Amino acid sequence: MGTRANQRKAKAASGGSVVTRMCSISTTGVIFASSRALEVSSELALSIQTDLLGLHREWSVQGWVIECTPLDESAAGPEFQVTLLFSEIPAGLQQLLLLTESAQGGRAYPVVRDAEIFGLN
Repeated sequence: MGTRANQRKAKAASGGSVVTRMCSISTTGVIFASSRALEVSSELALSIQTDLLGLHREWSVQGWVIECTPLDESAAGPEFQVTLLFSEIPAGLQQLLLLTESAQGGRAYPVVRDAEIFGLN
């Protein structure tokens, strides 16, 4: 598919990563802060780094932007909260997240407003 090539071109043209910090993650998706607004329903690929007991891994995930809302402007500029629903997640990362959710006794991911539209929750 040409989608991945287009994403790489868009990333290179934009000057790098748009993710400024991760807010929460689960087996179904991730919420993160972005330095720019992302279009709802756009496909996005992210690299997620984990460090567990000294073992550093980098995982590539892919998903769909289902929500993008503006946050308060900081001194660094505007920020947006983006909710990404995973379409592809490596099995190893999924198992790691399942263990984390079990240890926390519930969800590591907040309920998404209007989630029934997307078949969530």
